[in-house]
Amino acid sequence: MVIRHGTRYPNAKDITKINTRLKELKLEILLRHRLGKGELSDEQIKKIENWTWDLDLEKEKFLTLEGQDEMIILAERTRKRFPGAVKEKYNNQTILFRYTATQRAQQSARYFANGLFDKKEAQDVLFSPAAKVDTVLRFYKHCDKWQKQVKKNPLTYTEQKLYGISKEMNDTIKSVTKRLGLKNLLSLDDVNLMYKACGFETSWNKHFTSPWCYPFDVRSVQTMEYYQDLKYYWMDGYGHDLTYRQACVSIKNMFENFSSKGGPSASFLFTHSGTILKILTHLELFKPRSHLRGDKNVPDRTWRASDIDCFGANLALVLYRCKGVDYVLALHQERVVKLPMCEKELCPLKTLKEYFHKSIYECDYTDMCSLKKDDL
Repeated sequence: MVIRHGTRYPNAKDITKINTRLKELKLEILLRHRLGKGELSDEQIKKIENWTWDLDLEKEKFLTLEGQDEMIILAERTRKRFPGAVKEKYNNQTILFRYTATQRAQQSARYFANGLFDKKEAQDVLFSPAAKVDTVLRFYKHCDKWQKQVKKNPLTYTEQKLYGISKEMNDTIKSVTKRLGLKNLLSLDDVNLMYKACGFETSWNKHFTSPWCYPFDVRSVQTMEYYQDLKYYWMDGYGHDLTYRQACVSIKNMFENFSSKGGPSASFLFTHSGTILKILTHLELFKPRSHLRGDKNVPDRTWRASDIDCFGANLALVLYRCKGVDYVLALHQERVVKLPMCEKELCPLKTLKEYFHKSIYECDYTDMCSLKKDDL
């Protein structure tokens, strides 16, 4: 089971920008409201007036309390769903926990263990030491070719930039500016910052909606969501074949676990958005009919990061033996999904091994990710 860490705080850059720019905009919104401008209700304005941002930079990307709860509850459901693989008594020979060298992944693993076992058992859980270079859990961080040709290549973000100057985006910027009653048209950066604050603050508390969600109506939320999806699609999805080919390291690891005799009956791997998306893409899940483009929104797309890659997103591959034949069942976000190369949801292991033969037996990560003379 590959699990993205639970809900976290923003990175240092976003913490600083929200603390400075949104505080400036807050004062401007309140001033314009007193002049009778804008479309927000008095109650909404009151909540913007009471809004504060006191997040310490030292907590950047740390797991939140909500993230802790997500992991505990996810683990409780997992234990109930797979009583054959996850016993009530912890045994370090049958359960493997592994996480990246980050606070959010480490803490996610620990809180997940608290939900999987009772308090006394959870204290005895052994975690595999986090490696600074981990090509199973975070292969893309050390893939030099992908870093240069995809992540740091401005062309990767062409479609997102194109959508950023589209009529749909201009209409959204005008709509947000009008709802807030501001005199000058907001920039895309400002609107995007509000959208981020709306998402982060709401995710930290399931009983609370961030006041920075008020400027958006349904249509403008859909526009901002597509703007974000274009970035993740081209950086972490189907846009470049190296992006998902490098995930063969994780796929190979999974098949090796299935084939090993006497290994753990359950492996829980705590990782990040980039890993989840690339593995999903390698498995050919949520593939759109054609590449997502910046000329217009695609409302019925299957590639939607808020659905497939939210905080706590997870993918489980479960090995079953039925009448002497091995089968694999895939669950994404705890729901059964049919892998595209399989006829049925319960897919013969032999079928998957044949389909992913290259991923298992010809996964040369070093060769794939090394920058050669022609790449420089």
